[in-house]
Amino acid sequence: MKASELRSMTCEELEHEVSELREEEFRLRLRRPTEELPNALRLRSIRRDIARIQTLLREDKLGLIQLPKKTQSQTKQAEPKTEKKASGAKPVAARKPSTKPKASSKKTSSAAKSKTTQATQASEEKTK
Repeated sequence: MKASELRSMTCEELEHEVSELREEEFRLRLRRPTEELPNALRLRSIRRDIARIQTLLREDKLGLIQLPKKTQSQTKQAEPKTEKKASGAKPVAARKPSTKPKASSKKTSSAAKSKTTQATQASEEKTK
């Protein structure tokens, strides 16, 4: 990917491109030990593209270059739609607390429980 192409993209598009490249790099790195890659030099070009994009993002952050901003048509598409809550749903704070007794924090295994019950039964038999 050429730097001139990257400079025409917005920050959001560049960040999305970096995430896609990282995913592709990950998949290729996983495949490399098990099978032969169709294009072994693709890993190198991916790493360089990621570095190139990160350089542009850093330059924009420092104010050395000015990347294009979103256009109004892009912002209208990117606006999240607000969802209405169901009228019958109760908020979490309004729910009644549970009346079930809470389990003790001390956990014992079933083997330990059986040993203690056997010990108490044995001690009861001795006292009889």
